[in-house]
Amino acid sequence: MRRLFVALSALLLILVGIAAARDTQARDYLAIQEQYQKDYPGSTFDVSVQQLFPTFAESQVGGTFRVERCISCHVPDIATIGPVIAAERLSADFFKYEPNAAQIAKDYHLSGTHPAYITASGGPYPPSLSYGAFGAAGFTSYSYVQGGKTQSAQLPGFVPSFLNPASAPGGKVGIDAVGCIVCHNGSRLALEVGGGADTNAHLNLIVNPVYSFTAGAALYYKNCAQCHGAQGQGGVGPPLNNQDRLGFFNEDYYYRCIEYGFTDFEHYGSVMPNWGAIAPGFVYDPARDKQQPSPVRILSENDINVLIQFIRHWENYSTLP
Repeated sequence: MRRLFVALSALLLILVGIAAARDTQARDYLAIQEQYQKDYPGSTFDVSVQQLFPTFAESQVGGTFRVERCISCHVPDIATIGPVIAAERLSADFFKYEPNAAQIAKDYHLSGTHPAYITASGGPYPPSLSYGAFGAAGFTSYSYVQGGKTQSAQLPGFVPSFLNPASAPGGKVGIDAVGCIVCHNGSRLALEVGGGADTNAHLNLIVNPVYSFTAGAALYYKNCAQCHGAQGQGGVGPPLNNQDRLGFFNEDYYYRCIEYGFTDFEHYGSVMPNWGAIAPGFVYDPARDKQQPSPVRILSENDINVLIQFIRHWENYSTLP
């Protein structure tokens, strides 16, 4: 019995050792943090603390935080340096370490200045969204054609007080309190499938939330609203405003859907147009397909990416109180 106990104890230690080794190897962010400390001498932070918990009330659902993981690599000392310096470093590090920074900045209209605060009135720091330009509800009434008639998109009801900057109490909120995922990941955490949280967070990243929200809306109402509805509630096409259902798809799925439409194997037989190209290997089948594919590209690749990020921002306002 003693030998069995010793053997089991040794096995337990071996398993713990293997788990610790794998855990250490999986923490690629540690090397990034070391480089960060070299870039910014004097940075002091506890590498054992890798989570940033948003402090506003809506960041908790049923007492559980929408956990923030971005801080593991990006400005890990944001809690001590504050939102202003953190915003400066976020922008500087992006242009320093992102190999394709210039093209991304061009495609998504990055200004080179990351907002330090989200405010209703702007102030000395750029806000996340200019409510002076987009109204108290943050909503622009775009026109769209449905059933051959031009209509104007309207909100289905009043804007709840905690969403309306015209009546919401309080002033500016720093990015150290809000957390990255609220703006940059479409109200969803990184999808921990396949490559892991860090890989999927980047694959599904909303690069410039303000641009995708405004330019994406213009694209949506020009091309999509007639089938998917003014509020994304669905019609000829399925609903697009329910992130509880759609928020867990990777962006490549959305891209294939819009780029290839019914010519993609996942949408054979549907009425979804191919807004980009014809899927490789597609063969028209009159018994299955309801129309011929478009031979010309309608939306550019960048337009499609912006449109996807706009859709991933969308919440179903009709379900709010």
